[in-house]
Amino acid sequence: MELYAKGKNIPTHPIGRLFTQGEKFGDKININLNRFYDGIDTSGFSFAVHGLTSDGWEAVNALTKIVRNDKIVLEWDVSSDFTLNSGKLDLELRASGTFRGMERILKFNMPSVEVIPTVNGRNGPLPETGEQLISQINAAAAAGLQEIRSEIEAFDLEAVEERLDNIEADTAIYLARPEVIPVTQAQYDQSVHKQNALYVIVEEDEE
Repeated sequence: MELYAKGKNIPTHPIGRLFTQGEKFGDKININLNRFYDGIDTSGFSFAVHGLTSDGWEAVNALTKIVRNDKIVLEWDVSSDFTLNSGKLDLELRASGTFRGMERILKFNMPSVEVIPTVNGRNGPLPETGEQLISQINAAAAAGLQEIRSEIEAFDLEAVEERLDNIEADTAIYLARPEVIPVTQAQYDQSVHKQNALYVIVEEDEE
């Protein structure tokens, strides 16, 4: 969809009833305007569309800028913030930047448009509520996967292998130690002696 600015006025009748409540990035609109306004070169400026919904919520979309000689094309990918509520949607294009050492702000008038109510039964959730819930679930799932991925990337396999090697070495040292067996002289003389065992002769208890 194309919109063409006339000075600082941007007619919006082509999109007057284009939006439907609950849409998310469903429409891309190109706003065409002159590069120069009253001698000001806006090619280095930043542009954003500001909106005010019927329930008083403010929405903002930064715009992608394409400079073509003496013209500028602004690509507006309409986010769900602008279609949150049905009814009247006030719009305004704002440009901000520095020209000849002075900070400047330009505001372009855009007549209000209408956001059409979505089809929704009495037993269904409000469209923005249901869709926001899905978005939150998807965002939570993505965050969980990213956390798992980060933990895997941070896992130090070499450190774990080094710890296992140390445990194995300590175990070998422990197993190499002789078994100490305290016995009396009589028990020593009568027993079958084990290999790798250290017999300690103790005195017999006097009864």
